[in-house]
Amino acid sequence: MIYYFSGTGNSLHVARHLADALGERLCPMQGISGFPFEGEEEALVGLVFPVYAWGIPNVVESFAKHLLSHSPEREPRKASYLYAVMTCGDDMGYADRILEAALGRKLDAAFSVLMPNVYVCLPGFDVDSKEVCKKKLRQEETRVEEIAGCIRERRQVRMLTRGSFPRTKTYVLRPLFNRFLVTDKYFRVDASRCISCGRCSKMCPVGNILITPLQGDRELPQWQSHCTGCLACYHACPYHAINFGSATQGKGQYNLLALREQS
Repeated sequence: MIYYFSGTGNSLHVARHLADALGERLCPMQGISGFPFEGEEEALVGLVFPVYAWGIPNVVESFAKHLLSHSPEREPRKASYLYAVMTCGDDMGYADRILEAALGRKLDAAFSVLMPNVYVCLPGFDVDSKEVCKKKLRQEETRVEEIAGCIRERRQVRMLTRGSFPRTKTYVLRPLFNRFLVTDKYFRVDASRCISCGRCSKMCPVGNILITPLQGDRELPQWQSHCTGCLACYHACPYHAINFGSATQGKGQYNLLALREQS
């Protein structure tokens, strides 16, 4: 079984490729209170998710703590081989160690896969050019085949792009990022652009957006204070009506489906 979390689609893209290569089933991490095949004892369990701020998304941390790790209420989920595949735009720091802390056990294998950048909420951060996006997507196919080979052989490996100063990024910058920037209070909607299509609400992987009447008969998105910081709403808006404060003004949007169609 491969359990995945994906906001803008990068990790789902990788998870699907990996599932096809291994003949495995897919299941989303969010929204499940128990395992879909509870009667089965799984020999192979994979986790596929994006790296956020050189760590793991809160959805993944919750999943790892409550459904995979040891707890007084239930036996730990049995897996003779547990691996993680983490997607990132550039590097991933010590995200695997953050995951292992949540799990309460070591991973048998850990991999990173470079995918197009989607984070745009700080100065100097923007989406990749179309050329860079397409190059990363081409490289992803080769990378996933390599990863699938390691998993078939049950290899104990770490194939990770940690980047420079990984400890500082994960253990110093990440806590600051989570404290101040994993929030939906800065999202703003330009009512002159918004057409109330509801796409932002549909794309939110954690159900954090409701479309509610705000200005006369106009229905605009409202965030519900349990944001995971994936930015799916920002990237999905067809009229660029959503911004994260002023930080995303004039920045690009990422559309994986459009890129795949152009390739």
